[in-house]
Amino acid sequence: MLKNSDEVIEALKCAKLREHLHTNLEVKEDWQLRHGEKLSALANKLSHLVYFLVIGVTDEGRAAGHDEKWARKTEEVISQHINVNLDPTQSCALIECKEVAGVWTIVITVKNVGEVTYWDGIAFSASGTTLARMEPEEVLKLRLQLPGLFDFSNQHIKSQYAPELVADFASRVKEAGHPLEIEIKGSKENSVLLHLGIADRQAARVLFGRCRFRVVKYDAQGDVIENREEFGLFKLLRREFIGTLTSIQGCQYSSKAIKEALSNAVAHAAYFENDGEVVIEIYPTKIVLSNLCIRESLYFANRWFSRSHKTVNGLLMESLRVAKIVDELGRGKHIIFSESIKQGHRAPEVVIENAGKYKRWKLTIHGGNSDEKYLRLLRRTQEIYQEPRKALIAQALVLWRDKPVKEIRNFVDDEFATTFGEVLAGYDGPIVYLKDTDKIALSRWARVLLGEGKDSKALSPGEEEGLYNRLYDFCSRHEGGMVTPKLIRDFAIMGNTKSEQTLSSSILASWVEKQWVEKAGHGKYRFLHKRPPDQRDIVEVIRWFETLKDPAKMI
Repeated sequence: MLKNSDEVIEALKCAKLREHLHTNLEVKEDWQLRHGEKLSALANKLSHLVYFLVIGVTDEGRAAGHDEKWARKTEEVISQHINVNLDPTQSCALIECKEVAGVWTIVITVKNVGEVTYWDGIAFSASGTTLARMEPEEVLKLRLQLPGLFDFSNQHIKSQYAPELVADFASRVKEAGHPLEIEIKGSKENSVLLHLGIADRQAARVLFGRCRFRVVKYDAQGDVIENREEFGLFKLLRREFIGTLTSIQGCQYSSKAIKEALSNAVAHAAYFENDGEVVIEIYPTKIVLSNLCIRESLYFANRWFSRSHKTVNGLLMESLRVAKIVDELGRGKHIIFSESIKQGHRAPEVVIENAGKYKRWKLTIHGGNSDEKYLRLLRRTQEIYQEPRKALIAQALVLWRDKPVKEIRNFVDDEFATTFGEVLAGYDGPIVYLKDTDKIALSRWARVLLGEGKDSKALSPGEEEGLYNRLYDFCSRHEGGMVTPKLIRDFAIMGNTKSEQTLSSSILASWVEKQWVEKAGHGKYRFLHKRPPDQRDIVEVIRWFETLKDPAKMI
């Protein structure tokens, strides 16, 4: 029996990594999505404490000959598949890229964590080389043998609690008004912990006991001016602490965003090691919150338009829900993002760093003075879309315009996907999606607003002539040679404010004077001739404009 990944590699070096030689081993030459069923089956076996699924090894126990590039790419794919399909994800204890004599393999460590393990909603079992779906009675039988999902916050532990923190929590619980809380009796504040079943549990120690966190303050030069260690993470969730952050002079942080960020840090930290290493770093114009997290948290990083959520601290999370301190619908990430940009600040961002056995989740919320130009831009997008969700997504795309759309799609889940596609496909908002390059460009009005703080700006002679020729070709083919102020604004990628309506009308009036067009009715003009062609690919521009009018071609 193999005990750890080091023994797996030693067996590989000797060409003895064969399934019939090791009762807790499976090997595959390459990864495929269906191999996840094998992860479920291994996790549902109780004869060993740990199992290994090794990718990149032949049935003969030899390395298949893959390079490091393959290993890194495949590891990422496996992680994504596990995040989406494996439940509970903790059944995958570790994914490691290993190198032997220049050849790379991937070792996946699997263990049962006290609950039936599913792949894509189905539980599997294995007998020898046979893989099968578990019948309902088999699932029930296995579940009765298991102690329940491993929840660190539900472990028994004796601890001294800070009376003032417990008292504050008790008042928040009673304030929440849940029927269970109304029944709480007794003069001692600890009665609320007993009633909720968290007394002498890790959840209570984390919130009110000797679970440490750190607060670090920096000056404008980045030098540390305060570094203190405190105990009892409920301190971070008290209204007084949140108030000290939102009242930092010149920062204008949203109390909702700060509350959600602190709640997420406390609820989702990986307390298995070093008390989760929760750190609050306060800079003059930003706040950085960091904590240890499990590997699967990579899936949730920067998914701002998403309600997907999962925690390894079930009891702790439920305790905070009872007091209505955390959100029950997975809206926390969206609140952090939307409240930040409503303040005219830079978009918040999450970075995941390596931290030994675990990962480190690092959330940055930007403060400082509000950017009036971005606030004006948000007001414009709200006028255009009328729908708050669309306006926020449009604003987000402006803030993320230096990223490829392929990356941005990872920030959005299915619930927001349709709205995201509609904003991308539109051509009257602040952005234009350049499908060929997978880039986002600012519309002309947004570029003018952010660059010069103006609602509109007259076209240069070169811009005007290029606009005329593009419109002439398009209107000759599709509009019977007629042009309107609306087409002027569409092709110039203007907005639809009064100033831009005036500008488009003024452009057509000047073209009448130059005898480039003639008036053919109210709001309609007829082209008289084409100007000397410019050097741009007119046909490509027309094709590009036509795709903007068809959302189906954009996504």
